[in-house]
Amino acid sequence: MGLEATPEDIHRSVLALAAGDELQLAAGIYRRPITLSGIRGTPDNPVILRGTGLPAGDVKQDIWSAAILGNGPEFEDYRKRGNEIARVEQAAGRVPGLHYIADETALFLKDCQWVIVENLSFLNCWPTAVYIDNCQNVTLRNLHFRGGTIAIGAIGTDTRHLLVEGCDWIQDPSGQGENDLLVLRRDGKLPVAHTAPGGKLWSELDWTRVHGYAEETGGPVDIENDARAYDGDFFRAWNVAGYAVFRDNCILDAFNGIHFFNTARKDEQEAYSRSVLIEKNWFVRLRDNAIEPEYYAVNWTMRHNCFADCFAPFSFEPERSGYFYIYGNLCWNLHRPGPADDDRNRGRSFKLGGIHEAIGPHYIMFNTFVLRGPVFKKKRISNLIHMNNVVGYVENDPVAHTDAAAPFGKDWRLPHDPAADWDAVKQVEKKRFTKFWEVLDITFAGDLINHPTFPDLVRIAGYPVGPGASGLKPVFLNGEFGVPEGLRIRAVHDGQQEAALQEALAVRIEEPDGASFPAVGEGTVIGAWQEDGLFTLDDPEFVRKNRHLQPGKKTAGSRMS
Repeated sequence: MGLEATPEDIHRSVLALAAGDELQLAAGIYRRPITLSGIRGTPDNPVILRGTGLPAGDVKQDIWSAAILGNGPEFEDYRKRGNEIARVEQAAGRVPGLHYIADETALFLKDCQWVIVENLSFLNCWPTAVYIDNCQNVTLRNLHFRGGTIAIGAIGTDTRHLLVEGCDWIQDPSGQGENDLLVLRRDGKLPVAHTAPGGKLWSELDWTRVHGYAEETGGPVDIENDARAYDGDFFRAWNVAGYAVFRDNCILDAFNGIHFFNTARKDEQEAYSRSVLIEKNWFVRLRDNAIEPEYYAVNWTMRHNCFADCFAPFSFEPERSGYFYIYGNLCWNLHRPGPADDDRNRGRSFKLGGIHEAIGPHYIMFNTFVLRGPVFKKKRISNLIHMNNVVGYVENDPVAHTDAAAPFGKDWRLPHDPAADWDAVKQVEKKRFTKFWEVLDITFAGDLINHPTFPDLVRIAGYPVGPGASGLKPVFLNGEFGVPEGLRIRAVHDGQQEAALQEALAVRIEEPDGASFPAVGEGTVIGAWQEDGLFTLDDPEFVRKNRHLQPGKKTAGSRMS
């Protein structure tokens, strides 16, 4: 049934929603928080909460002429208050941040099933725009977020089957994010970057002002000068079951992207942070991590995403994880963030943790990166299969071709002592990627990594890089920053293609249920791009068997495969 609501009567209108109802929010500013509690649709008759925005991918839309939720203060007007909130948490002995009040939100969904929220705009919702608690089969589509600490928060051990599709978030609107987003949605690429990007979060703030601990900053939160309200994520989950899909979203000028916490007891962790698909998203100018599962995660597929100037596209620090499938991704790392003296500005492809238990393999295959920092800067991960990736380095950055950006960390030359005790190992692995490849079941083969240390020198130093590896320069179609097609490989050197392919043909992809299948077939080439599009595998089982999680209307900013 079609219903309408205004800012004056929205709170009464949502109370009576039932399966099949569609509630249209009239254009206007909805300043008071809206709560959907116990609203239950069905697969064939979901409850729909809809704004007046145009469908995702229509770049002509004016999102601020639609229904706007929040409309809170600008960042500078909220900055001091955000720091005060973070300081209170720090004084209680915890990590400083606004995460503990994340349920203060513009739109709260609690105990809901089969609900669709679409075509809404959220402006300066501090700390959170949308918060989901104990909900199932929720779709968030074509939502526009500006400002805020957390765009979407999710909690509840029974929270599952979430689809976040066609949304965009510009956490700090002081830079060029709006123009970049317009071009992304229209052309599927970033505009040509002739100058370094600006914006407060990207170019002016030290990383520690947002996320530094007391031991890093030399004291408690600086109420006047810190920027703790930016220490958030596009999506942050706490102990949710999973079965979540993130597709065709654009996250620009933000601190973090998609971030799952799993802090349950070890004997309960396996119930959470499982079965996640992250595909065809753009992550642009993220100061910290784009994709980050923490503590425990299983059965994650990360494919066909574009990372442009992200400090760490992948942050893998869980204590236990497995069945990760990372393929067909594209990454450019051209511009350095922060003030000149900020030491967190070179980045790395993968951020890793210390002690790690593999409960399954981690496949990193057929990706293409252009970097100015290490692939694996330090620490370790186990049961890793890293194969047939292409890694180029920024040409006009001489430091990128030195040990400062070496694939396995700047201190890759440090000697390897296989008999060392854990304390000694832990100290040395703070400075370089582990060399315990046999013990940890790590395989590198068929990769083209254009760094002077790879593969011969790192082999001599104790990294047993496998066959088909090359340090030669990749020949891209044009290599232009932010243009996906530009990272196609024109040529493969020295017979590497044959050696790499033969190695890959012997690999079988294992699934959590014990099934397996060949990684590649004849005609596959190294890197993300193949003849007919980006390298791909079948959809995960949980997506194939759930129509709710399958693609809806494609957005214009995702024309990559």
